[in-house]
Amino acid sequence: MAGLKERFQAFVNNRWLVFVAAMWMQSCTGPGYIFGSISPVIKSSLNYNQRQLSKLGVAKDLGGSVGFIAGGLSEILPIWGVLLIGALQNLIGYNSLWLIVTGKVPVFPLWAMCVLIFVGHNGETYFNTAALVSCVQNFPKSRGPVVGILKGFAALSGAILTQIYTMINFPDQASLIFMVAVGPTMVVFALMFIIRPAGGHKEVRPSDGLSFTVVYSVCLWLLT
Repeated sequence: MAGLKERFQAFVNNRWLVFVAAMWMQSCTGPGYIFGSISPVIKSSLNYNQRQLSKLGVAKDLGGSVGFIAGGLSEILPIWGVLLIGALQNLIGYNSLWLIVTGKVPVFPLWAMCVLIFVGHNGETYFNTAALVSCVQNFPKSRGPVVGILKGFAALSGAILTQIYTMINFPDQASLIFMVAVGPTMVVFALMFIIRPAGGHKEVRPSDGLSFTVVYSVCLWLLT
């Protein structure tokens, strides 16, 4: 029984488990990359002109740029707390946008719509911060490859979410907004207690080179 407990502790504190979980999260939590896919339905449903839509795009970009709040909170809160805030922001921002686009609630003024999309996209900065802080601390001698891989998966997330939406074949484009609101939130809730600075071995091991090679191969396969 003691041996089983030790093996479980070793598994939970395995930094590669954290890294894989962070890659999974990054590959599903990049809604900002698919703004071009959801903007047509926003424009048509709310009767926006191109200038109004551009203002929403600027608000979205600002939300993705203001990452210092997430960085500051990562020094105060546990990583799961940072992820929780990001997940709630993502859910509130994009779910509210979906409710408005589908006519389930009255249309908000443009400035309020900008606030909603700012809040929703700003949640992504919490996901990025949690993943990077955890994995950089877990791989202090391999920070460059770790950061590059995680940012690569974040960039792929838009394509992955779009492919999932295409496979499920939702009846309308507004459903993509709902998927962006719910999908990343569910992934973060499932992984929020796994992604953290691990307490196990953090020194370079001979097997690390092979492990990174496997990860690089997966990245190249996804790109093709």
